[in-house]
Amino acid sequence: MPVRSVVRSAVGAALLVNAVPHGVSGVQGRPFPSPFADPPGVGLSSPRVNVAWSAGNALAGLLLLRRGIRSRGEAVGAAIGGVAMALTISHHFGDVLAGGRGLRGFSMRRSAGGSGPPRALVKATEPLANALAGRRWFPLWAVLHHRGRKSGTAYATPVAMVPTVDPALVMIGLPWGRNTNWARNVVAAGSAELTWSGATHSVSSPHIVDPAEAADLAKPLFRSIVKRMPAAIVLRRSPGSVA
Repeated sequence: MPVRSVVRSAVGAALLVNAVPHGVSGVQGRPFPSPFADPPGVGLSSPRVNVAWSAGNALAGLLLLRRGIRSRGEAVGAAIGGVAMALTISHHFGDVLAGGRGLRGFSMRRSAGGSGPPRALVKATEPLANALAGRRWFPLWAVLHHRGRKSGTAYATPVAMVPTVDPALVMIGLPWGRNTNWARNVVAAGSAELTWSGATHSVSSPHIVDPAEAADLAKPLFRSIVKRMPAAIVLRRSPGSVA
């Protein structure tokens, strides 16, 4: 099953979900945070701006889903995209409307040297990630098996895969930065096991790359995504496990 079709379904569903809070606030005549406010995503935009932003999201989502859902993987992708977006905007707008800065506040903390995703967001998405990662019909997520570099504790971490132009290479985005704990564990060990698309692969030679190098290694559809991440980790699959 092409990864492209799963991504298309996930993004389409996410855009449709994102259209809802902006559209509802707009038609009710209430100002609401939007990317066009100051600061973006935190300040309030007028109802008209929110209606327009909602319409743009809805139109883009419908265009991506115009062919419908034609496989189990696409259905799961759409469900993941919609649920992930719902959880993300729930966390963000809930914090913003309570006087915080939502995801923007986390980005500021990360720039100051912090790392790791919002704990509430991780707790909310963890059951879904654990249920789907590594399945043959959902190639976007895998499970990385590694050990703590100090404790020696065995971990199984769901990770989002980035398709590469070289089938011998495995790349995983690091949206929370190169100090992501599991990535440091893998680099320290020099190898790990990866359950991906229903099979287990031995991976080695881990190294952290910057966004420009990650974009060069990624397939064209994913280059704009990895360019926005602060780093990625690249590993090499053992010859017997190359698809």
